[in-house]
Amino acid sequence: MKTSIIVTAYIQSRYQAHMTMTCVGNVTKFTDPEDYELILMSDSEKFPVRDDYRVLKIDKYIKTEGESYTQAMNHGAREATGDVLVFLQNDVFVHEGWLPRLLQYVEKGFDVVFPDQVPRSREYIKATYDRDPFEPESLKGGRDAGLMMITRESFDKVNGWNGELTLLAERDMYERLGAIGVNWTDTNKVQITHIMAGTNLNRLDEKPDEYNEMMTKDANILNK
Repeated sequence: MKTSIIVTAYIQSRYQAHMTMTCVGNVTKFTDPEDYELILMSDSEKFPVRDDYRVLKIDKYIKTEGESYTQAMNHGAREATGDVLVFLQNDVFVHEGWLPRLLQYVEKGFDVVFPDQVPRSREYIKATYDRDPFEPESLKGGRDAGLMMITRESFDKVNGWNGELTLLAERDMYERLGAIGVNWTDTNKVQITHIMAGTNLNRLDEKPDEYNEMMTKDANILNK
């Protein structure tokens, strides 16, 4: 079962470039290369993702101008050849074993899988080690907006991401997936690190009015 990982980036500063390199670097380091292809979508890029030592596995590096977050994900999906799609924000860092552990749920018949990413205690993490992946307690993770695994069939059935939305795109996707009755689960057997809103930090810190305008626009679209 081939997996296509689609990373979306909006690199307006050096720290965002390095964050993206770390995101892709963790995928490269903790995932067997034959198990996936990686498509990096980078819009209006001011600083490139550098790979001076040629250690990052990037199968397609697509630079665009003027694509929104959702449009970039849909573009990446069109470029993808996998039966399973992983949408990965560039402020998410995966760890050892993440891909096969998520894929086992798809193999059992789930259409969509989310990992766990909210702050957890050491005791909580240790308790997850000995659980069977399909034990009820393992199917109680934190639904994460930064990483979503979905079958190509389900993605096509829901008609992809809403290209009009940006910040509230995940909420819209969850609602539409629910409406068509996909079989989804989250799991605490897979933990990720998520630097929340990393892609939009420049707007949050430097252009809050622009950020709030984006949020209002999305809310108006959803409430039509």
